Amino acid sequence: MKTWMIMIVVATMLWAPYATSAEEKRLVAIGDSIPFGYNIEEENLSPPKDSFPSIIANERGLEVTNLSIPGLTSKELLQAIKDNDIFRESLKNADYVTVYIGGNDLLNVVKKNKGLDGLKIEQVAPVMRRLVDHVHSIILEIDKLTDGKILVYNLYNPYPQAGKQLDVPLTYINQQYASLIQLLDHFSDVQLVDAYHAYQGHPEYILPGDVHPTKQGQRVLARLSLKYIQ
Repeated sequence: MKTWMIMIVVATMLWAPYATSAEEKRLVAIGDSIPFGYNIEEENLSPPKDSFPSIIANERGLEVTNLSIPGLTSKELLQAIKDNDIFRESLKNADYVTVYIGGNDLLNVVKKNKGLDGLKIEQVAPVMRRLVDHVHSIILEIDKLTDGKILVYNLYNPYPQAGKQLDVPLTYINQQYASLIQLLDHFSDVQLVDAYHAYQGHPEYILPGDVHPTKQGQRVLARLSLKYIQ
């Protein structure tokens, strides 16, 4: 079994929902290390209470299942939604689904290039196209499984200190996200959540020497979705 599939099982076993009443509405969070709440606590054994899905659930009295996996790519998330019973059953029972994915698709290119210096748009373009295609398929697959509201986050800049080097690919990706969700909104209950602009000019939202949100950054991500959750 692939490592990320094992992590799905472990995450589900470790993470208990806030509430168990059948009358409670359910939030399912899927994605990578951002909704997991990675590095907020010293040990990253399970999503912490300060991760944005947990904050949303606490604010709105929702039952939460956080299936986010650090390191997950958009391709792997799509495969999990299609093939993994834990994902599928959780999504079927969801009233709200948050999706944050795509950061690792880009970060893997940066790592392969050994940093941002000299990174060319030609290297990133195929990854951007695949990412947008995967996100499209992810939304369609979720929509097949649930009548719940789907909240799709776009991507913030994980390297604000690097200036504009990531602005071109991120601007393109986020424009594509917006166009895609505007189209899908005609037949799906889907909403774009704009993390990109919320994080602009706020390096304090990201942990020093890291790419993950601080507790404050997680609260910002939660606040962006709370207005869409009654």
